[in-house]
Amino acid sequence: MSSNFQPPMRTGLLDFLKNSSGCQFVIPVYQRNYTWTAGKEVKQFLDDLKSVLEGEYTNHFLGIIIYLDTPIDFSSREFSVIDGQQRLTTIFLLLYAIRTLMKEQNEIDAIKSLDGQYLTNPFATNKKIKYKLKPLVSDDDVYQYIINENVDKIQNTESKIYKNYQYILKFMREQNKNYSFNEILLALNDLYIVCIPLSENDNAQKIFESINATGVKLTASDLIRNFVLMDLDSETQEKYYKEDWMEIEKLLTNDSKKLEAFFRFYLAVKNKALPNKNAVYREFVKWYKENVKHLGIEGIFKDIVKYAEYYYEIYYKDLSKIDINLLPAVKEFRRILSDMPAPLLMGFYELYSNNLISTEQLSDLIFVVNNYLIRRALCDIDTSSITRVFAPVLKDVLEDCNGNYDHIIDMLKKNLVFKNINNSMYTPDDQQLSDSIVNANMYKIKSTLRIFLDKLEHHNNPAPVDLTELSIEHLIPQTPSNEWLEELGVNEDEYQKNVNRLGNLTLATKVDNSKMQNKVWTYKNAILSNTSHLTINQKILEKDTWDIDAINERTKDLISEINILFPYPETSSKMIRKVEIFINSNDINASGYLYLDNGDVEILEGSQLYRFENAENYSDIEDERKELIDEGIIFDDVKNLVFKKSYMVNSKTKNKTALSAAASLILHGSRNGWNYWVDSEGRPLSGNKDIANNFN
Repeated sequence: MSSNFQPPMRTGLLDFLKNSSGCQFVIPVYQRNYTWTAGKEVKQFLDDLKSVLEGEYTNHFLGIIIYLDTPIDFSSREFSVIDGQQRLTTIFLLLYAIRTLMKEQNEIDAIKSLDGQYLTNPFATNKKIKYKLKPLVSDDDVYQYIINENVDKIQNTESKIYKNYQYILKFMREQNKNYSFNEILLALNDLYIVCIPLSENDNAQKIFESINATGVKLTASDLIRNFVLMDLDSETQEKYYKEDWMEIEKLLTNDSKKLEAFFRFYLAVKNKALPNKNAVYREFVKWYKENVKHLGIEGIFKDIVKYAEYYYEIYYKDLSKIDINLLPAVKEFRRILSDMPAPLLMGFYELYSNNLISTEQLSDLIFVVNNYLIRRALCDIDTSSITRVFAPVLKDVLEDCNGNYDHIIDMLKKNLVFKNINNSMYTPDDQQLSDSIVNANMYKIKSTLRIFLDKLEHHNNPAPVDLTELSIEHLIPQTPSNEWLEELGVNEDEYQKNVNRLGNLTLATKVDNSKMQNKVWTYKNAILSNTSHLTINQKILEKDTWDIDAINERTKDLISEINILFPYPETSSKMIRKVEIFINSNDINASGYLYLDNGDVEILEGSQLYRFENAENYSDIEDERKELIDEGIIFDDVKNLVFKKSYMVNSKTKNKTALSAAASLILHGSRNGWNYWVDSEGRPLSGNKDIANNFN
């Protein structure tokens, strides 16, 4: 903070407003919405006023108001409110409620005094600051109706501004029965605040962050909005807010937590690495400062809006408005319900938007991602290990294409599939998928299974039917009866091992399923004939009996169909160059692979991590470790820290490596990876000319 910082000043509410002649309080667009409610915060505020009126106490502290004091011209100033907007807005609503009562009682002189000293700036040369409060843009319409005495024209009666005004008006009407306007206003002045004016030399953003760190925690999207708008004048703030920020909210959502997720993915596209959840704001500020000189503030806003449009296309756009050639891929992707691939797909949409790839290529790219996710989900493979894979894959694909996108599908298969063939981010091949599914409980992954069954029914079907009324049902019932146990010739344990297998599940109406219950096969078969128009049920209906052999046969057939409908994204091993590397230091043993094409380092499952005594000095590494523990990638039993799953550490720029980042993660502190990682012969990589020369 600068040396010009003015000390805090204690003052009564009305004195504060009276002494602000020629000033307008502006609630900046980056602030939170007006959230005080009539039954809670406003009630408490009015109860405090009532206590002063009734003599319960002589004065009462309301809180702090911090504002940035900016001169407009010789007679007017702008007070941009950094903290205290909720109570300040409520104070003005209270004064307008008093003004309404004065008008009802024809107190003309009192109204002139109230207007001239507290509500308006009658002598300001700048007509834009006629009124002393400029509320948030979202509240402005309702507030204007109140100050123009047109409350009956307010249509947005759900607005907190409207509701609180009506609540305050009712309260003041009751108080005015016992107290004069003069007594009420004098009591209002006994409610005092501490105001802290800042100058343009003070770091308002830092002050804002420190203030809000002690209250309701701001999300990264709140802080980002504040950061990009705070240092602009109010007119420019409003311009960017209306033209850009509101467009982002219109495309996506005004839910700050969901916007935070979008900004995390946006940064992942830009930096080709997914930031930790608690580092989104910090990473944005860093990226902003690196790019604002050549993009400009407007360019940055336009870029964010552009990627918000891509995100909207992927997740929110009405399916009926999506290009017919992209619809099958996008529709299927949305059913997977995964936001993890967002950075990768947003990157592909950027290529598509710039006419660098075709509609057909974009569709194929999405289908490769779909197949990757669905094959893993059908095998019930934990998703935590792939949370961070997609942004680096985008980086690798773009580098491999090097401006020529003719073979971008193969580049995606190489970097998403083949590169991860031996780690926890792998895609199950046909045999792995079969081994995983053949005896698995598939009923517990109904949402993914339903994607497969629906696609199977519509595949090569010239007359696809509406499947919305159907659900996944069992052929041998979930609850075994003696008849079924005898029919199958198995005990109850064996029965339970087969009841949720893939071959025993199909689509049926819920009505038919309730009719079937646990009846014998001949009865169930007759009921299922109602869905004989479904191709997936036709072979079932041909069966005179339904037993374990029938389940085995159908399971095998359906697994074959999975491999046809969601084919393994195969690519050549010749496309991947990697060498095995090791760390043996501080009694820590770790192993991994260094990828020669891009410098990425894959730390293999079972690798150990060193516990560092002065961990607080390396918060970034600690944050990463904690997040990896939360994601189940690192196992911490207090005694040992071990990689439970393989983990990819990505190089940040071309011709650099992740050797140091990986070594620092394993050994803690700042480590030169070229010295700590060794080759299969135990030599530091810095001494292995073949490897070192690859990155020169």
